[in-house]
Amino acid sequence: MSAMPFQTFASPSVAADELRERVARLRHLFDALGVDGFVVPHEDEYQSEYLPASDERLAYICGFTGSAGRAIILKDKALFLTDGRYTLQAETQVPGDVYARLSEPDDVRAWMKEHLAGIRLGVDPKLHSRSDLEGLAARAKDLTLVRLERNPVDEIWTDRPLPPRGAVTAHPLPLAGRTPEEKIATIRDAMKGDAVLVAASDAVSWLLNWRGADVAHTPLVLSRAFIPREGKITVFVDPEKVPDAVAEAVAPIATLVAPDSYLATLAALSKGLTVEADPARTSDAALTAIETDGKLKSATDPTLRPKAIKNEAEIAGMRAAHWRDGLALTRFLAWADENAAGRTEIDLVEALEGFRREVGAVDISFDTISGSGPNGAIVHYRVDTASNRTIAADEPILIDSGAQYPDGTTDVTRTICAGTPTDDFRIQFTRVLKGMIAISLARFPEGTMGSELDPLARIALWRAGLDFKHGTGHGIGAYLSVHEGPQGISKRSRVPLAAGMVISNEPGYYRTGAYGIRIENLVLVREPSVPPGGEIPMHRFETLTLAPIDTRLIAPHILSPEEAGWLDCYHARVRGALSGDLNAKERAWLEARTRPIAPEI
Repeated sequence: MSAMPFQTFASPSVAADELRERVARLRHLFDALGVDGFVVPHEDEYQSEYLPASDERLAYICGFTGSAGRAIILKDKALFLTDGRYTLQAETQVPGDVYARLSEPDDVRAWMKEHLAGIRLGVDPKLHSRSDLEGLAARAKDLTLVRLERNPVDEIWTDRPLPPRGAVTAHPLPLAGRTPEEKIATIRDAMKGDAVLVAASDAVSWLLNWRGADVAHTPLVLSRAFIPREGKITVFVDPEKVPDAVAEAVAPIATLVAPDSYLATLAALSKGLTVEADPARTSDAALTAIETDGKLKSATDPTLRPKAIKNEAEIAGMRAAHWRDGLALTRFLAWADENAAGRTEIDLVEALEGFRREVGAVDISFDTISGSGPNGAIVHYRVDTASNRTIAADEPILIDSGAQYPDGTTDVTRTICAGTPTDDFRIQFTRVLKGMIAISLARFPEGTMGSELDPLARIALWRAGLDFKHGTGHGIGAYLSVHEGPQGISKRSRVPLAAGMVISNEPGYYRTGAYGIRIENLVLVREPSVPPGGEIPMHRFETLTLAPIDTRLIAPHILSPEEAGWLDCYHARVRGALSGDLNAKERAWLEARTRPIAPEI
């Protein structure tokens, strides 16, 4: 029997008439609820961007399947808002006659100021962080938020899927690097109150060295943890999905409590205590439960930094995972060079999955983006049976993909061409490459934030009057979430980068209706050292990703000698790491695609 595919391609589209009917049924409940409208966020009760099917409320009410957005539905109008990554996707999925579809912050603010003033707006406090609700309340004059006890979307969603019950598995200590006891001690050392609530599932999965199967492609366990200063911690998790062996392993340090008693138990545990919780990562309902008989102390989630700073075991695992992933991706790129033209976008996804299975991938880390021609300009495009295109000769293809290995998570983008690229494409590709190399070469002192590095990735595009509307980089988990905070490289990233953090480096350029370009490697922040002839210790990046960047797509005259030298050194490293495990044909292809370009400039 063949293995189940990592990714399926059924079209998620919902007929516009059905979406209109759902909105009408939701509006029919407003008067009984005493509200003039209702907010449907993307997030679930765990404040996560990774949702089980049972919590895809936003997709149900407006058809949008991306990972960031929300709907505000009033009695006679509605707003769907997202960010620049999803503008094109929203245009195809969200009916424009029902929703005003906005992504520019100024447009969103203007709509809210005009239409939310003086109204009663319903919210489900289990789905919003307190920070989110405070920000929403400030958007319009005399706006009243009404915290509802039941979610009206759930009332009209008659065929809602059952909650997930993916089995919990232990994450071995040689891969985790630290025991749960050591991690809990770290959290307690940082504690300022009597206890702390860790409300994010990826944080609890890291804390207890366990992994799960509750959401697609991300091996987290839907759970929360209450950590007192002494004694056992309390973990809110469905006991049906915790095997006896795993339960016995955590029994000395943790009491497992079913999530349906979460708020009541949290209130009882908090009685008389000062409890720390992160208002940006914890539901408003949970904070209210703490405040019932306890004192709430707002604080940044104490797991964020230690989880982000990978230990030596996690770093070794990430390097090993990227080596195997590099083999798979190189074999795929060699295959695609010969076979892409005339194939479909889905054909490429399935082929890449096959190569990754051969090197030990246990899943992909997100739905593969396989965008040819105009679909490549949709930043977070997900191919399905309705959108699937046959790839034409000489057409650019953007492949953004990643995998989950027991020892690490990968995320890599390569833009290729099914033939001969145009001169215009090569120029834009090279501008994007210059930005990726600028981040790769960066040296920066202790305390540098991602926002300070972000312009390096954009300057070559800015000089040409171009830009991209997504961040340059996001944090990565170790066999966990492919998007992990707090670190990043973007205009809004205010977290100092520290040794051990893993971040993506992925500038891009997207020409609507024509093509998309993105080049992405993962990089590891290294310990600071004084550069030759320097005075101040500087961090640098180690590139983890091992995969060729096709030199046929480059306009060499646009690269500086330093940039060309970096690329040649990188390709020499890729060849040295991978060639011995490729067959003769693949090895010859790799040699041809990574020939040095420095002599050409």
